[in-house]
Amino acid sequence: MIAALLAGALLATLGLQLLLTLAFAVLVRRRLRRLPGLAQPEPAAEVVLCLRGADPSLADALMALAGQTYPGPWRLLVVVDSRQDPAWPLAQHTIARLEAAGQAGWQAARLTPLAARPAQGSLKSASLRQAFGELDAATELVALVDADAVVAPGWLAALAAGCRQDGVGAVSGNRWYAPEQGSGPGLVRAIWNGGALVLMTLLGIPWGGSLAVRRELIEPSGWRELLASSLCEDTALSAPLARCGWRYQFRPELLALDRDDSIALRPLRRWISRQLLTARLHHPAWPLVALHGLGSWLLLLAVLAALLVALCLGLWSAAAGLLAALLAYELGCVALLLLIESVACRSLRPLGRELLPQDLAHAWQLLRWLPLAQWVYGLATLRASLARRVEWRGVHYEVLGRGVRRVRG
Repeated sequence: MIAALLAGALLATLGLQLLLTLAFAVLVRRRLRRLPGLAQPEPAAEVVLCLRGADPSLADALMALAGQTYPGPWRLLVVVDSRQDPAWPLAQHTIARLEAAGQAGWQAARLTPLAARPAQGSLKSASLRQAFGELDAATELVALVDADAVVAPGWLAALAAGCRQDGVGAVSGNRWYAPEQGSGPGLVRAIWNGGALVLMTLLGIPWGGSLAVRRELIEPSGWRELLASSLCEDTALSAPLARCGWRYQFRPELLALDRDDSIALRPLRRWISRQLLTARLHHPAWPLVALHGLGSWLLLLAVLAALLVALCLGLWSAAAGLLAALLAYELGCVALLLLIESVACRSLRPLGRELLPQDLAHAWQLLRWLPLAQWVYGLATLRASLARRVEWRGVHYEVLGRGVRRVRG
């Protein structure tokens, strides 16, 4: 009886995940069919890049920003943790080289150090608060980008077009990982991110690595004030916008393709846990995110435990039913991941990017690493639910209610 209930619950969970994935696919298809056009005249834009540490992709990221085809005026503002940070000379040299070669599409680029290191809130949030206070007077649209995001030439124009829709105050894309060599940890991250993309889209959770907001809303919405105590800048944005009568929208054409394959399993688990912690601290949909992560993980553990007991007791019929349900669930999850990948492929095309076509070998690799990804996801969700401290780029923070306090670094 228990075995049948567990098998039924597992298949029902797969059915629910299928419905969520189909809803995601339909939403993305509709938005890709209605790509917004850029408003005339084009809004003056300013791209803000916050740096701590010299990411391996920083030079490529700056070159990608320099190659933007945005038809309107725009500026680049780079806030670095300090002048002693290794990112400072690298960014300074790269910007100077691009400008000297006439390859920079921006009107002006400015490099500035973080002036104050407050105890409350993260250093990333402090950098953004400082940047918002130093924007050019003409700036109408503020775009945020991460140092590991090598964006397409039409990235800024797509952000501006999406953000200038009626009633839309902010737009963002999201990550898409396609590890170049297909390493185990790289595939674990890609598998987790595929599911996270569906949840973040349906629950309206923004991503700050490729985000734009109307400048006129930064202060009135209370977003800048919220940053004073927050761990991250993006997850908390939706609620302040809604209070002002504006909405956030995910734009699928703004997916950022990341082929990095260098992460190890232990830092990956901490990284996923920190991503989930931002939802716990700053987004009202956290209970649903936690239910998805912990619920599916605990159900899989219960099925495996029941299968082991059935085998030990010689209950072959119950064991066969549980094993069949488990195999169906895992194969079904791989099929859903392939469906999500096909949606990502369509999303990348409007800005001229492509994913390599997938084959049976890729499906086998997903199936091979899926159990580990599920295990890591469950542990990371549990850790995020209980976390009292978090480390981010060498800085340690204490979790206080819905904010953080810097304790070291």
